[in-house]
Amino acid sequence: MGTDGDERDGEAWGEVARGLEERPIQALIFDMDGTLVDSEPFAERAWIDFLRRHGHELRAEVLGRMFGLRLFESAAIVKEAYGLDLPVEEIAATQDELRLAALRGNLRPLPGAAALVAFGREAGLRLALATSSLRHHADLTLAEVGLAGSFDAEATGDEVERGKPAPDIFLLAATRLGVEPRACLVLEDSPAGVTAGVAAGMRCVWIPNAKTRNLPLPTAPDATMPDLGAVIPWLQTRGVDVPAAAGPPEVEAGA
Repeated sequence: MGTDGDERDGEAWGEVARGLEERPIQALIFDMDGTLVDSEPFAERAWIDFLRRHGHELRAEVLGRMFGLRLFESAAIVKEAYGLDLPVEEIAATQDELRLAALRGNLRPLPGAAALVAFGREAGLRLALATSSLRHHADLTLAEVGLAGSFDAEATGDEVERGKPAPDIFLLAATRLGVEPRACLVLEDSPAGVTAGVAAGMRCVWIPNAKTRNLPLPTAPDATMPDLGAVIPWLQTRGVDVPAAAGPPEVEAGA
C-alpha cells in the first residue's frame, strides 16, 4: 500500500503511466468528509443510533462499505446487510436527520486543511469541493469549520446521476471550474473516491484516516500522504508554488 508521504512509483496508475507528469496542475478538487473535515465519526454515530433503534449494532465491515458513498447508497447497504423491513427512502431520511443533529457544533477541519486551501489560493490554483454529501450537509459542514466561500466551484452528491466510485462528481467539479480533468488533482480519503478520481483522468492523492487506511484500495493513487499539509511540498516539486513576493499563506494557528 505504500507508506505515508511516499509516491507510488511503478504503480500502473501513476502519473507517468497515465501521461500526466508533464501536465501542469491547475486545480485542486477536495473531498469533504474525512478529507477536509473530521465528520466521519459523527456519521458513524448517527448510524449506530439508527441501528440500535432497530435492535442492531453497526458492524465494521458494513461501515467500511459506506465510506465515500452517498446517503441513499449507504442506506441501501444498511437495509440489505441487516434485512430491514423499511424502504431505503425512509432509512435515508431518518439518517439525514440524525446525521445533521450529530454534526452541529462538533466539527473541526482536519490537519493541513486550512493551510492547503490557502496555499492553493496563493499559488493561483482553482479550488473545488466534490462531496458525496447532500447539499444541505455540505453547507452546514463548511460553515461550521470556517470554509464556506473557500471554493470556486462545488459539486454535491445530489447533483450527479452516479456516485463514487464513478467519476461523475469530479468531472462535474472540473467542468464548473473550467479546467480539463488532466490538470486537476483530487484529494481523497476513501478508496471509492480514489477510484473515482483516477477514473476521471485526474491525478489523485490519497490521505487515509484512521477509518479508511486499512480498507482495500483497488485503484492506486499517485501519492499517499499523512495529511493535507504534506501535499504542499509534493505540489512544490511539481512546479506549484506561491509567488515569492506573496510570501507564505497566512493561516490561523493550529490549522
